[in-house]
Amino acid sequence: MPINYLKEPLPRGDVLPADVTRDRVRTDYEDVFAQRAVKSDDWMPYVAPWRAVPWLEAMCGCPVRSSAGSLAAGRFVETVDGLRSIAIPGNSQWLERLREQIRELQETAPEDCWVSPTILRGPSDVLAAMRGLGDFFLDLSDDPQAVADAAARINKLHLDVLDMHFSLVREKLGGYGHIFGYWAPHVTTVIQEDAMGMSSPSCYRDLFMPYNAAIVEHLGPCVFFHLHSTGYRHYRHVLDIPRIAGLQMTVEANGPQLSDLIPVLREILERTRLILSVESHFDQLQATTRQLPAEGLYLIVSDKFVSTDGDFKNLLAANW
Repeated sequence: MPINYLKEPLPRGDVLPADVTRDRVRTDYEDVFAQRAVKSDDWMPYVAPWRAVPWLEAMCGCPVRSSAGSLAAGRFVETVDGLRSIAIPGNSQWLERLREQIRELQETAPEDCWVSPTILRGPSDVLAAMRGLGDFFLDLSDDPQAVADAAARINKLHLDVLDMHFSLVREKLGGYGHIFGYWAPHVTTVIQEDAMGMSSPSCYRDLFMPYNAAIVEHLGPCVFFHLHSTGYRHYRHVLDIPRIAGLQMTVEANGPQLSDLIPVLREILERTRLILSVESHFDQLQATTRQLPAEGLYLIVSDKFVSTDGDFKNLLAANW
């Protein structure tokens, strides 16, 4: 979706840090909030550095490929042994461009708007980009120590980027906002390990969970974890991360139906908070919410289902 923020086409070939400018890309506020049709909900306005850029992957050295519909990180590490010698960060220009974007957004954000961290993917996702998805999964079996050592350095960079963000962004009304539209009374982010949706949950537990736990320990009790309905089997280990604020799950058309997820969603809500983003299976929402605890549940519904204030009020009446 953020690729649609472009005001003009990107240059052909690899995208460079200098190509990502305010003149070329609208902010989230300009694209999403300035002329919203639904105004009676509790969605918090935000801006974030352009989320189409794979920021951490680019900082680690991945080329940023451009196409009509998306940006993507390109593979550049040819062997698992190459992970041991690769410099992280490998491209400090992307780090500096992110710093400049955060500073610009903080200085120019509208009065009712929070400056959120951008999408920052976890070590497994970054490594899958650096090595290519197929080779990454082979690496997990062939040389898990090389994977773990590289993951530790990527996670250190992730922490440094978060510290940079919160050194530049000031709290508003005693807290911070996020791209999932919520406000938190402490610094907040949402971490993810999407590549682990295609791996054994024990692989997540043994190799990557400790790095996610380190982010929670460092930032405090307002860190969420992002999952997709197409690959969420590691969720029980995520729930075991000390002081995790909760889970966020995006319900997609090519995953289980929403009604089939009810036991999982109920289990999550019995232990923590749940941000449920309904991108598909909207017709099953009413039957689902009636079987879930209301406490701790934050529901995000795509505007393809709710396009007016009247639709929103009907949604509330039907579900609660």
